[in-house]
Amino acid sequence: MTNPVRLGFIGCGGHSGRHADVVLKMSRDYQITGAFDLKRDIVDDFIKSRRAYPCYAENRDLKKFLAISEIEAVLIGTPHRFHLEQAEAAVKAGKHVLCEKPLWEGSGGEKKFRRILREAADRNLVFSSCHLRRYEKEYMYVKEHIIEYFERFGRALEVRFQFFYHEPSTSWKMKDSLLLDHMNHEIDLVHFLFGYSPTHFWRISHSFDEYRVAGKTESGLAIWFTGYRRLKTHTFRNELELIFEGGRVRTEVVLNSSTGMVRSLVSEVSFEDDSETVTRFRAHSYDDALVGVMTNFAEAIRGTDECYLTAQDLLGNTTICNDLVASEYGNI
Repeated sequence: MTNPVRLGFIGCGGHSGRHADVVLKMSRDYQITGAFDLKRDIVDDFIKSRRAYPCYAENRDLKKFLAISEIEAVLIGTPHRFHLEQAEAAVKAGKHVLCEKPLWEGSGGEKKFRRILREAADRNLVFSSCHLRRYEKEYMYVKEHIIEYFERFGRALEVRFQFFYHEPSTSWKMKDSLLLDHMNHEIDLVHFLFGYSPTHFWRISHSFDEYRVAGKTESGLAIWFTGYRRLKTHTFRNELELIFEGGRVRTEVVLNSSTGMVRSLVSEVSFEDDSETVTRFRAHSYDDALVGVMTNFAEAIRGTDECYLTAQDLLGNTTICNDLVASEYGNI
C-alpha cells in the first residue's frame, strides 16, 4: 500500500475549500498536512472545520511554509495575481504543484512560466492544474465516441460552447474578467476532443459577467465561445454543440450548486434522416470530476500515471486568455 501524498494548501478560500472537502474523502491518496493564508482566522477555520490534525498552519511567511519538509505537494487556490509567484516559489522549494487556473495574469507571464515548467521537469516535479471537463461523464462520453461521430456524420464544421451561471457572489469577481477566468476551460475542451490545430481567435466582448469569442483552426473548425454570469439562482448550465457535415452532437449539463448534483444528457441528430438518439446520465455529484483530477495528480506524483495535462496544455490554455484580454485578436 502506497503512502498518501502529504498536501499543503496555499490560500484557504472557496477554491481550496472545495478541493479540501474532496481530498478528505480520498484518504488513501492524500493527507492534508498544511495550510497557508494571509488571514490567520481563515487558516484556523480551514483546518478546524475539516478536522485536519495534525496540520502545519502559517499566515505570514510563504517561504517558511514551503520549507516544511513534511509537505510534498501544494495546491494553489489564491486569486489569479498570486499564482505565478507562488508557483515559482513552490517549485524552487521542491514541491509538486497543482495550481488553479489561470496560471498567471498579464501579458508578461508566459516566459516566466516556461522557466517554471522547465525547472519542475528538471527536478522531476509534477505541475498540474484543474480542468474538470476532462473528467466529466458527458464530455468523456463524447470523447469516447468522437471517431464514431466522424464516421456517421462526416467532417466537423463547428464547435459551440456556452454557459449560463449565477451572478458573481464575491466582490473580487465583480472586477475580474470572465474571459480570463473561464475561457481556458473552453479551449482545453476543444483540444481534448479534437486535438491541436493552430487557431486564430477574435474577442467580441468581455467583462466581469460575460465573454464572447470566435475562432477558426487551420484545419477549418469554427469555434464559438460565450459565457454569462447573470442568473439569480445558483445554477450552472453548460451546453456543448458539435456540428458535422451530416449531423449534430449536443450535451446539456446542469449543476444545482446547492445540492452539488448534476443532471445531463448527450443528444445525437442525423441531418440525413432526422433520427435522434438521446443518452441521459444518472444524476451524479459534480465532485466526481474533481476526484478524477486529484486522483491523477496523486498518481502522477507516485509515477504510476502521466499528468493528464501536458506542458502545451498548461501554456496554451492560459496564454490565449491573457492575449485576448489585452487585445481583440490572438492565436495559439
